[in-house]
Amino acid sequence: MIVFDNKHTPGSSEKNGEIRLSSRAVSRGVAIGKVVCLHGQTRQFYRLNLADSQIDRELRRLSAAIRLTKKQIKAIERSNLELGNGKSASIFDVHLLILEDKSLIGKVESKIRDQKVNAEWAVKIVLDEYISTYKSISDEHLRDRYIDIQDISDRLLNALGGGGKPSIHLKKNSVIVAREVKPSTLIELNENMPKAIVSENGGWTSHTFILARELNLPAVTGTKNILRQARTGDNVIVDGYNGLVILNPEDETLRKYKEAAKQFKKVRHVPIKAVSGNPKTLDGREIIIRANLDLHSIYGRAKKLGAKGIGLYRSEFLFNQYRGFPGEAEQVEAYRAIGELVGEDGVRIRTFDISVDQLAEETSEKEKNPALGLRGIRLGLSHEAEFRAQIRAILQASSDHSIDIVLPMISDLLEIREVKKIIDSEKRSLGKKGIRVGDPKIGAMIELPAAVMTVEEIAAEVDFLNLGTNDLVQYLLAVDRDNESVADWFKTLHPAVLRSIERVIGAAENANIPLIVCGEMGGSPFYAPILIGLGAVELSMNINSIMRVRNTIVGIAYEEAREIANEIKTFSTSAEIEDFIRKSFIDKWSHLFDAQLLNSR
Repeated sequence: MIVFDNKHTPGSSEKNGEIRLSSRAVSRGVAIGKVVCLHGQTRQFYRLNLADSQIDRELRRLSAAIRLTKKQIKAIERSNLELGNGKSASIFDVHLLILEDKSLIGKVESKIRDQKVNAEWAVKIVLDEYISTYKSISDEHLRDRYIDIQDISDRLLNALGGGGKPSIHLKKNSVIVAREVKPSTLIELNENMPKAIVSENGGWTSHTFILARELNLPAVTGTKNILRQARTGDNVIVDGYNGLVILNPEDETLRKYKEAAKQFKKVRHVPIKAVSGNPKTLDGREIIIRANLDLHSIYGRAKKLGAKGIGLYRSEFLFNQYRGFPGEAEQVEAYRAIGELVGEDGVRIRTFDISVDQLAEETSEKEKNPALGLRGIRLGLSHEAEFRAQIRAILQASSDHSIDIVLPMISDLLEIREVKKIIDSEKRSLGKKGIRVGDPKIGAMIELPAAVMTVEEIAAEVDFLNLGTNDLVQYLLAVDRDNESVADWFKTLHPAVLRSIERVIGAAENANIPLIVCGEMGGSPFYAPILIGLGAVELSMNINSIMRVRNTIVGIAYEEAREIANEIKTFSTSAEIEDFIRKSFIDKWSHLFDAQLLNSR
């Protein structure tokens, strides 16, 4: 096993004095630990110190990655030649020459041998030096060659991620520091869970921080230039209540925060008191609470808290776990396992909601705007073989369990009809082989403006709807939910958002099909009463939101919530709506909402 050594990396300088950096809290809690700096974009990694016995294995990993990278480049080159793009194909000849440069590869190998570090780190250090050299060249045409080196670096790091991953042990007091932390990275490190996350980029509704809240892991974001100021091995305090990062804290600061961290640890591990039955408002309206999950092992805790099944199972967890599309057998096993845990309450499995940038073989050109690119159901239908494998796995797992299918990023009825044809085709094929299959219901994620505008037609085509409020806000307001610089424009209570939600709820009611609100709004004690007032009766959320939302539901009256929801329709701006809601909540439900909660939702 490779053990990460929490010491300063070579060349790093000691820092004197305490440094305080303001951030934005995205997962509450307090943690004290040691910095571990993550690097990389597609494949995230950190420096690993190797034992002498591990050097040869690491060199073999590097060789395998080089072979895989060459293979991918040659495949892209052939594709371009077939399309008549001879000029662009010659660009990849240059990339192949770079990979065959014995001097460059020799330097990477020497770095592994001499410094006893992992291949990822060696590739980064050596190729970053080449990139820096090219960027300093005065000739513009030669200077731009750094882009080719950067491309090769990205490809090699990506290939290392799929070419034999070493066994990594992350010390339990580690605090992850990065420009951006990917959900796959967080899941990868789940076995030795870090104490906290600090990032430069990402928003409240980022999948990474949704998962962090699900795991009760303190996290802050918007921490500018954190990688320039933090070094692996630095002592750090993460205040996930007030949005603060303290590097190299002084003794008095440590003393103060040790008690806060101790209290958070107690709360984090407090025994769960089992509850049963769906919560009801004071005037008797029953609300069903379900769980949003990546990790099915957490469901036992959700059930004790009163969750009735899983409203959204994000199957991308398997994609991340297997570093690419998992095999059909692995998926059958995983889906049966979650079906067994949930029982009759059921689970709704969302098909892989990933972007093309997450596919190892699709590295020829990065999408400039992945949110508007090949992702969700579009990616599924364009990678039909892998999509069919997932459909077959769900069909088999649903033969003995209550499992349904949710289709992400639906924008057109034709997408739903195409999926139905695929399902029917795979049912017949499995039946001919004597393999038992179930009859899962089909649902659509409503998260695009196009889906909202055609929701009545979509509702007539499916068995249920899932309302994804995070992406809906993003696409309605043209605000990247992971971009901290435009966070102030991400207005959940924008009139357009509320009108869209009301329309979707109404369409489900008229079609007499279930609707689950499964975005962050559904898991917020602040927003849940608004959703209930608009007519929602099923909310799905991360585990750590269940008790807070449940306590809110049993403390409000549906009629009062409906009055507030009707009143906010008269306002024209999100600021007016927020101000009215704050005043109304304090006036009607002061026992549930204090000023601090309303200002930090």
